[in-house]
Amino acid sequence: MDSLPRELIELILLWNVRMCECEKNSIFPLRLVCKAFDIALKPYIFKTIQLEFSKFLRAVPTPDMRALESVGNLCQAVYLDMMVVRDEDEITRLTEVFNGIIVKVPEMGPLLLSLRRYCMNENTFDETDFRRVIERVLAATPNMTRLKLNLPFQVVGRTSSTATLLLATTFACVAGRPADEYKPLETMVLDHVSDTTLSSICNNPIDLNNALATFAGLKHLVLSLKRQEARLDRQGTFTVQLWFLIRKALNLESLCIIGWNVKRDINVRLHRHSMAFNDWSMRSLPYHIDPKPVPRTLRYLELKRVDINPRSLLGLIEDNSKTLKEVYLNEVYLKVFGSSEQANTPLWIGYPDESRPEQALWLAESLRNMENLRLDVLRATGLGYDDFDPDTQSAHPRYDLPDPSGLNRSFDQRFVEAVLGHDDITTTNIIAPTSHDGYDTHNHPLSGASDARNSETSLQSKRANDYDVETYQRHHNTTSHYKHSIDGYFLNHNEQALKELQRIINLADRGMTLISEEIVRNNTARIVTDIGDLGMEPAAPDLDPAP
Repeated sequence: MDSLPRELIELILLWNVRMCECEKNSIFPLRLVCKAFDIALKPYIFKTIQLEFSKFLRAVPTPDMRALESVGNLCQAVYLDMMVVRDEDEITRLTEVFNGIIVKVPEMGPLLLSLRRYCMNENTFDETDFRRVIERVLAATPNMTRLKLNLPFQVVGRTSSTATLLLATTFACVAGRPADEYKPLETMVLDHVSDTTLSSICNNPIDLNNALATFAGLKHLVLSLKRQEARLDRQGTFTVQLWFLIRKALNLESLCIIGWNVKRDINVRLHRHSMAFNDWSMRSLPYHIDPKPVPRTLRYLELKRVDINPRSLLGLIEDNSKTLKEVYLNEVYLKVFGSSEQANTPLWIGYPDESRPEQALWLAESLRNMENLRLDVLRATGLGYDDFDPDTQSAHPRYDLPDPSGLNRSFDQRFVEAVLGHDDITTTNIIAPTSHDGYDTHNHPLSGASDARNSETSLQSKRANDYDVETYQRHHNTTSHYKHSIDGYFLNHNEQALKELQRIINLADRGMTLISEEIVRNNTARIVTDIGDLGMEPAAPDLDPAP
């Protein structure tokens, strides 16, 4: 190996790293090949320190701090995966709900009891244990500038004190790092943050101060939000609190907000509810217009799988219009109240042969005419409408979704073209693709292979690249890539935690299926009884032999 140039060795190993982004452990044996390999691979292998549930247990050894201190300077990211942690109240509620069917499914009893081993208690770990490990890890990693925290994925219930405790403690540990000895946190990814958790933190002065200190230096923020609070007054409070925190990141350059919606059918693009208005209103991404505008720095914005009030979306973009350069709308649904708004229904594009009603908002037109908005990139995928009580007498039951030209163009394509103000987008205007870190890949050592693959892309793919978020972000992602890979090299992956969480979800699904079947049987029996009470004779059996 001594005869090979150092640059060539690094290029070969970087190729191996890229090829093994899903299996970080497969890289470890290469460190044993020779000293040169070990030196070259360390910056990639130890770029992220990952901690999950088992690393905090009292009964098992915690991370080896001596070993961590020896490589701590190489660490730039910390990934805390607490997704499998359960709340005591959640287990209690599951037990109460499924108590009646344990007789029919005996194995469900032990399974429910086994879930308690994932709760924070005297047998596993508590807040003190969690804080101790986090503080030690952060103390050993002075160059850590990226943090990803997966909060517990709640299966049942509306509030989780465990999630609140974990998030508040994490904020406290990050805020407690000495500013003169440690690099500031610049990138943060928070998964499964509920409105109730965020409100609880904002209502506690100590927790709020720690949160403000954590947000202060952020340049990149990815938030995965879960709405649980249906009361209208609490919804308004959460809106103010959420954007108060985000705006404390005065140097924020990229923001990605991900909702709770499951992937919807792109061929339909209409989502209609039978729920109460408060619940429908709650299931949206809120926005609070700042009464005291301050200089903005936001350049990259992505909204994914969210329902949003049209004027909230317009306000969010307008408030940042002087600095915004890239906007990505991935499965964003405008909230419309069909029977109430009628002619003034807000639309993504509008109708080509009709003038816009004075009180109506047509988003594409408003964005195109926005004074300070100068976008370099606009991409959209799966745009649609979240419709409450649609107007059954409307002349446009599917709003502006059908293509009036008859060419059957994608609705997303039509929206992008309408905003940018021209009927055709050429791929010559596409800016340089980027790597996992968000930097241009033209200067990347592997860009030659990437360019070769790109040159073989079909015309159809190029066309989708002009308007489609998912196609475009395969090569250029300045917003949500941190969610998938906090360090830009290896995917954030915890297979064991995913298996355990899937087991919990399967348990809940099986229980709910059995309960639903029991309800159907009871309803059927009641209907038969009611028919008998009404004096109706049962149908006579068919005595004729089958042909």
